[in-house]
Amino acid sequence: MQDVKLLGGLKVVDLGVGMAPALVAKFLADAGAQVTRVPPAGGDPFAGHYAAYEVWRRGASVDASASDSAERLEQLLADADVCVIGGEDHPEIARRRDAGEIAARHPRLVVLDITDGPEGTDYAGRPLTELTAQARSGLSWEQDPERPIVNAFEPGNYGAALQGLIGVLAALYEREGSGKGQLVTTSLFEGALAWIGTYWAQLEKPTPAADYVIPRGVWPLVFRAKDGVYIHLVIGAPGSKYGMYKALEIDDPTVKPTDVSMPQPGAGAKNFFGDFDLLAEHVAKKDSKELLEAIWALGLPAEPVLAPGECWSEAQIERNGVLVKNADGTRHVGLPFLYRTTPADVARKAPGKERPLEGVKVVDCGAFVAGPLASVILADLGAEVVKVEAKAGDPNRAIFKSFTMANRGKKGLAADLKDPDGNAVVQSLCRDADVVMSNFRPGVAERLGIGAERLRAQNPGLIVLESPAYGSEGPLAEKSGFDMVMQAWCGHEAKAAGRGNPPRWNRTNLADIAAGMIGAVALLSALVHRARTGNAVTLESPLVNAGLFTLSELIQRPDGTFAGVPTLSSTLAGYHPAEALYRTKNGWVALVARGEKAALRLRSLLKLDDVLSASVSTWDEAAEKAIAAAVAHFTADELAAFLEPEGIWVEVCREDREKAILNDRKLLARGTVRAVEHPKFGVIRELAAMFKLSRSATGNVRPAPLLGGATREILAAQGYDDARIEDLMARGVTLQA
Repeated sequence: MQDVKLLGGLKVVDLGVGMAPALVAKFLADAGAQVTRVPPAGGDPFAGHYAAYEVWRRGASVDASASDSAERLEQLLADADVCVIGGEDHPEIARRRDAGEIAARHPRLVVLDITDGPEGTDYAGRPLTELTAQARSGLSWEQDPERPIVNAFEPGNYGAALQGLIGVLAALYEREGSGKGQLVTTSLFEGALAWIGTYWAQLEKPTPAADYVIPRGVWPLVFRAKDGVYIHLVIGAPGSKYGMYKALEIDDPTVKPTDVSMPQPGAGAKNFFGDFDLLAEHVAKKDSKELLEAIWALGLPAEPVLAPGECWSEAQIERNGVLVKNADGTRHVGLPFLYRTTPADVARKAPGKERPLEGVKVVDCGAFVAGPLASVILADLGAEVVKVEAKAGDPNRAIFKSFTMANRGKKGLAADLKDPDGNAVVQSLCRDADVVMSNFRPGVAERLGIGAERLRAQNPGLIVLESPAYGSEGPLAEKSGFDMVMQAWCGHEAKAAGRGNPPRWNRTNLADIAAGMIGAVALLSALVHRARTGNAVTLESPLVNAGLFTLSELIQRPDGTFAGVPTLSSTLAGYHPAEALYRTKNGWVALVARGEKAALRLRSLLKLDDVLSASVSTWDEAAEKAIAAAVAHFTADELAAFLEPEGIWVEVCREDREKAILNDRKLLARGTVRAVEHPKFGVIRELAAMFKLSRSATGNVRPAPLLGGATREILAAQGYDDARIEDLMARGVTLQA
């Protein structure tokens, strides 16, 4: 990287506990902020809970004196820009609830509080851990229609960390104009919800096509090759089925090069993405390397299913700069994006208006989910976002709920960028913009005239974000990349499998959504940097980096071995029997006996002293079965009444969360859910901002755009008169819905 740090000069006080605040503090330190860690008086119980915990906090200096001295803590806070507080619950430490008081005493301070749920709602006030967040939000029911399972990528913690960073950076940018700090709140509950937006939306006037989502329980195209290696294939883009059959040497004259190849909802769960048994039969005839080379030669996406860390040795990962090696030889995940600053002397201060990014103009040329999602978050914060599409439209429009999640709040422009006049329209927008973003394959932006260097020649202060699949350069840069294959290659499918099971794909599109949130974090970091220094910033945030970032708990020791990624049980109920999903008489619950004291108390209360070892770390799947048998004698309410007074937490796993959350008036008032009028589908209720700012407003009332829905408005604003607009329309250069 470079000497100029995006967040250099900022000072952070870290009072948080658990994974999410540690990831927030780590990111801020990696981006150049000076972080001071103030551990809890009496010690941090999470120090032994996560193998990477000490590594996450290596970028901070530690001031243990402030743990016991209120005076010393006040000195640190008075000199700080950001304070991080809250996090996960643990029975051995009380949750801090003084974030509001800290913010009141220090009016320029931005305080991030990772709470136990959105304040004033029915989803707050109870202990929150990763497992209880998945149960409370309903996320544990979003994979298998038969039963809840653990989502193995820690969505509550990663979601809370990324949403918290978005809120902090937005507040810092707003402070450049107003001079005032504010309180930012999020939670593991909101963090869990951040991943399910491609599926959750309630339409007043639905059509079968608009209401369609990928069902729970469908079989991904993951197959075992002749050499025993699992590979994940993707069939979906036009012609991809024909190409995949060619690579597999499947002779089927009914399959044509022009076939659309989309999933088949009527084919059942097993054959949803393709003829599973036929594909499995032919994959099993070939070695994985031979087959993958044939698939890649046709430009199709596929990857082997690798263990976590197995791809770290790849030259592409080295080029992407996502891994950090410490002086002792330990390697771990660092900043998930690359950046380059350029002196431009065009500092643009935030105007200090109602919403943090009011006045910021964004041109979004992205498609699918990972690219466009970043600008949705900027639109929520007040930016004016123009979505630029080809006249054929974003392919993601084929699945409306996915499209609206990744494009709500934007204006729509449809134009032919290959036509000189259509390209001129987009060039005009870029000259007036603060941010231009795309997720084209490497080289496409340059060929279309919207590469960073050309744009900055006309707009020196521009911030440019490119989000390729594997990277803009490097040995894998030209490969096709989608969420599914990133989950396979980065290690998520192996981690999610559970002991002794085949690889498991996660339906939430975790790599795509992580990439969108990381893109927003990168852009907000760049906006803060530009406001403070006047520098322009070029950003690159590859999809593969997002897949690796969401495995930040993985570390590589100096001897080359890996640590930090526990193995799910074969039942997919949890990593350890003391924190797992169990079935009661009337439904499933998340049971959390966190820490050795609580686990041994659980053993005693369930009368399992003769069955379970006094050494909690040795509990295995036999222990899980024993606890499951004991829990089965209780109803969920009986179990909670029995265990919770003893410091053991019980959270009901709700299967009906989508309807309940989207219609919750308190969440609607908070801005976690929004209801907007769509020209085709009436009122749409959908998930919105997963954080709240105490002074600044968030959100907007603009639905996802129709194709070219605002073309006339945008052209007029760029100075095109009616005659020129009509000419562009008549010649098919632009399109108006």
